[in-house]
Amino acid sequence: MNKAEIKNKAKNAIDEAYAKISELESKRDQMSSELKGEFDEKIKALKAKGEELKQKISSYEDEGEDKWDEVKDILSDSMESFREGFSKLGKLF
Repeated sequence: MNKAEIKNKAKNAIDEAYAKISELESKRDQMSSELKGEFDEKIKALKAKGEELKQKISSYEDEGEDKWDEVKDILSDSMESFREGFSKLGKLF
């Protein structure tokens, strides 16, 4: 996978994660008041992970193709972290 493909995959993954976050946020009002605080904390953590991933990818912008293999690994780890976070959020509903 080359640099452009990895960047595109990363952007799509981030966009997909933020779309899922938006979908979950739209369901917040259906939650009991005692769960809303926990929900808000988990959403905040997911958004922070997304921003961290964006920054990491941006920091590699001027790097050569060989460094983008690292980005691919970072993306894989970050997406696993997103999946775990979404799983925890799903348990609140």
